[in-house]
Amino acid sequence: MRRYFKRAIAVLVIALMCSTLIGGGVLAENESENDINNEVNVEEIGGNEDVPEISPEEKSGTVSGETEGEELETNVEEARSGVAGAVSAQSDECPVQLTIKSEPSSISEAYPVPVNLGDTIEYYVQVKNVHDKDDLTNVEVKMHIDDSLEPDVSTAKYNLTSSTSAANQHTISGSSGYSARLEGNDVVFKANQLSWDDAVMFHITCNTKSEGTVSSKASVCSVGGVSYSGIESSSTYHNVRQEVSDFTLSTRIDGNGQYMDGDRVFTYNFNLIKDGKGLTTSLPYKLVYGGDVVSEHTLELENGNGSVSFPVRYQFKTESMPTGVNYQITHKEDNNYTWNKDSVTGTTDLSGSNESFNATYKYSPVKYSLDTNIIVNMEGRAFKAGDSFTYSIAPEKEGDPKFNMFPLPSGDSNAIAYYENSARIKPSSGTTANLSLAEDIQRYSSIYCSGCNTYYKTSKEYNYYCENKGCFGSYTVVPSNINIAPEICFLYPGTYNYIVFQTAMESPDYDSIQQDSAQYKVTVTVTANGSNLTPSLTSVKRSTDGGATWSVSDKSKLTFTNYFGVKKGDIDKDGEITMNDVILCLNHVSKKKILTGEALAAADVDGNGVSMNDVIKLLNFVSKKNSDL
Repeated sequence: MRRYFKRAIAVLVIALMCSTLIGGGVLAENESENDINNEVNVEEIGGNEDVPEISPEEKSGTVSGETEGEELETNVEEARSGVAGAVSAQSDECPVQLTIKSEPSSISEAYPVPVNLGDTIEYYVQVKNVHDKDDLTNVEVKMHIDDSLEPDVSTAKYNLTSSTSAANQHTISGSSGYSARLEGNDVVFKANQLSWDDAVMFHITCNTKSEGTVSSKASVCSVGGVSYSGIESSSTYHNVRQEVSDFTLSTRIDGNGQYMDGDRVFTYNFNLIKDGKGLTTSLPYKLVYGGDVVSEHTLELENGNGSVSFPVRYQFKTESMPTGVNYQITHKEDNNYTWNKDSVTGTTDLSGSNESFNATYKYSPVKYSLDTNIIVNMEGRAFKAGDSFTYSIAPEKEGDPKFNMFPLPSGDSNAIAYYENSARIKPSSGTTANLSLAEDIQRYSSIYCSGCNTYYKTSKEYNYYCENKGCFGSYTVVPSNINIAPEICFLYPGTYNYIVFQTAMESPDYDSIQQDSAQYKVTVTVTANGSNLTPSLTSVKRSTDGGATWSVSDKSKLTFTNYFGVKKGDIDKDGEITMNDVILCLNHVSKKKILTGEALAAADVDGNGVSMNDVIKLLNFVSKKNSDL
């Protein structure tokens, strides 16, 4: 302090002398101002710099600033004879130095240190007085806190060492020399006094609020009432993330030695609570089968609640379940099974969680052949070689049992062949052919499994059922009396609909044949008596308008009639007999628009020439008063 006091006196003396010299005209006439300035270089005094020494030998009238600890001498006369120009005031260079630390320790922006969501980040800001032996007052620094963090001012502390040890820390609250306050999400620390070369370390704890990269830094606000800007520490970087663990969920079906429906879809309701609050997040998960990932999905949680549905053969697995979560998972009731428990509960941790249910199948599966026949008719000519008709027989509801899931091998040369969800016939003579769907017991080479004491028609059927039942018994191929007709395996009681229609036709006269576009809805009702299931064909309905309306039909047969050449009544050749055909026929009879060619032949329903009788027949058929033309 003494040194700066001497400097101030010296500067004042020089200024007064310069003013006197200039005002009194002391400068020599032959000495210009430029000459003086060229000869004397008066350096500015920086905030932390020593007064420069100017040797008397260089120019008389200079000021000598002696080294630290020596007395300052001023030669007034020499100064009068040689000094000209101005000396600047002290510069705004900051008198304090900032250092920031964090726990966990920060590395760099490229490698932010991971922090678990819900944990805290500790920040330490050291403020050091680097001014030249001056004490400082009212030192304020600001800790800029990321908006994803929540500073807790009640935890603010200080210590007068460079250590972050808790033993050296003192609570700011109640302190007379230090304070901390919030400005938005930032914290402003203040030291009332900071002695020369001393340092104070401020400490604040911040809670993590959300996931992502967070950065924080410190800056100088003011010292001794003088404001500063742009004086900042380096930044710290942390990656806030959930601490997560593995979580798996599965259900095992006990088929009572009968069958395990691996495609059965069960629904599970999740309730996840952490720190007393329901989680609202998106939880990615995978469906796994035999160690292989089948598909990937996301469980959406709102206030802790969400649900998933998946086939029982798959396992639910996530690697992103937050730790410390209290969970309750409840299965949705399925009355076809008896469950070992209603829900599973627990708390997640880093060791992972593996939960499972056990569901016991209540019934014995039953195989059933549709007790009806497909009748294929051809009008206009007889069937001939090359004619082929294929019919789709598929469940109306996705997930219902398939028709003929395990078909017997059949070559294309066979007159009749059955496939999965379809059947085909190749009639080569006559005008009517029968494609039976009913049961047909015959002596046939089958696969006998000793483990479950069951006969199977094909190896595919054997592998499927034995795998699902968990049966690993040996098998032999033996002749047995089995149903070689297509079957549907029913596992549960209920009502099942199958839609039947002609899906394909092949013929040498393909372009001259109008295909029947009718559809049939075959309804099978399966009833339960204890663990036994009994299926029966309860109704057949027919539609000629693409399934918009249905009318009751004969259960014993599903009739499809294809027309070679002209189809009686189908005047517009759209494959159906509708009101448009009635109007065309009426316009011809009333001579509003005369029909010719195939249209005229189609209008002659009774074969006696086109007349009002044909109009009436068409109208009665379309209005469903008569089922035949």
